[in-house]
Amino acid sequence: MAAMLLALAACTQPVSWQTLLTAKIAQQYPAYQVQPASDGGLLVQRPGLAAVPIDVTAISQFCRRGPKDCNYATDQMLLELRGP
Repeated sequence: MAAMLLALAACTQPVSWQTLLTAKIAQQYPAYQVQPASDGGLLVQRPGLAAVPIDVTAISQFCRRGPKDCNYATDQMLLELRGP
């Protein structure tokens, strides 16, 4: 259901790095709540763990280099979100 809503939102709004990373986080960690931050980043609320800010700009710069760098950056982000 969430994926369908994200796909619908992508059709009606320009796709942003925030939107793409939010979808990736939601797919990997469905229990986490992802909120946009005022600085253009994301704040990920994790049940029972501290919230984690995500620097969307830094990840997008890696993604602009190519798929290998993008996969590395997003994989590292997901590992950081996993927690202890």
